[in-house]
Amino acid sequence: MTPFGRTLRLLRRRAGLSQPALAARVFVSQSTVSRIESGTRTPDPALARLLDQALAARGALAALIPADPDRAAFQARRPDLVDRTTITHLESGLVHLRKLEDTSSSADVTPMVAARTGAAVQLARNAPYALRPSAIGAAAMGAAYLGWCHFLAGRYAEAEAELDRAVAYAYESRAPDRLERTMSYRGVLELVWGSPAAAASMLGAARRDTGAHPALRAYDAGQQARALAHAGETREADRVLLEADRLAERIDYADLPVGAYWYTPGWLALRRGVAMLALGRTAQARREIEQGYAAMPTEHQGAHWARQWIDVLAADRPPADLILPPHQRGRPTSSAPRRPVP
Repeated sequence: MTPFGRTLRLLRRRAGLSQPALAARVFVSQSTVSRIESGTRTPDPALARLLDQALAARGALAALIPADPDRAAFQARRPDLVDRTTITHLESGLVHLRKLEDTSSSADVTPMVAARTGAAVQLARNAPYALRPSAIGAAAMGAAYLGWCHFLAGRYAEAEAELDRAVAYAYESRAPDRLERTMSYRGVLELVWGSPAAAASMLGAARRDTGAHPALRAYDAGQQARALAHAGETREADRVLLEADRLAERIDYADLPVGAYWYTPGWLALRRGVAMLALGRTAQARREIEQGYAAMPTEHQGAHWARQWIDVLAADRPPADLILPPHQRGRPTSSAPRRPVP
């Protein structure tokens, strides 16, 4: 089964549609849908877009079909030939998978994220010197996302390995936004492991480069304040939270980095409420989380990374991504070997 076929089947089943029902919506036969799902037929870009629209996939399906099939076939025959368009296509595919995750789950997209990350790493190995920073940046993006998928699944050792690899890639890419993203994810992992002081240090380092986008740095400042609160550093947490507010005032939401589509005023307001929750200011936290959530785009409100905080308030319980109970903390060993940086 191809990535397109696997994704199509997943989305069709989640929509509660049979193959004949989906076929009727896009004006093809049931056998055509069956062959596409099994991988024996590849749809053309026009049919891919129709399927995307019929299943409200927000571009995830269409992104899996190259706009230029002949060029894609040539690229498959000559993976050693790397150009900027190939790198851009890989990055856009990762973004669309993240959007698909919003309507499904990280478990559903993990195999495809792993495949895209593997392709990005191979691309970086083959990239000419002039394109190496961009190619290794795409590898950083993929490894960070794959690490995040492992994190959400509770595979913390695998998450650590992928995120460490992502940081190394991002450092080589010399791109401030890439390095910020990978270190930010890594800092959250430290927080979950029950090391809030280490998390605060890493999140502080993530936002230190003024070349990184203010939206990313504002998010990191809010996360750092949350970590400091868990470390018992209330005064410093308040100071950093004010810095997050100042950074938020400088954000140009029309110029967000690639893949940062969920950075909206509502999302950052919700995250500010999360920091307040860590500081023990429950009433203010509840108000800011609820108001931030209400201000988010409708399509974001159903995503697990947003909805969990409303569920936390409703159930009056710790969120899933807060801090593990003491008996679950520590770095579990992993049987999976670490992969070298290309």
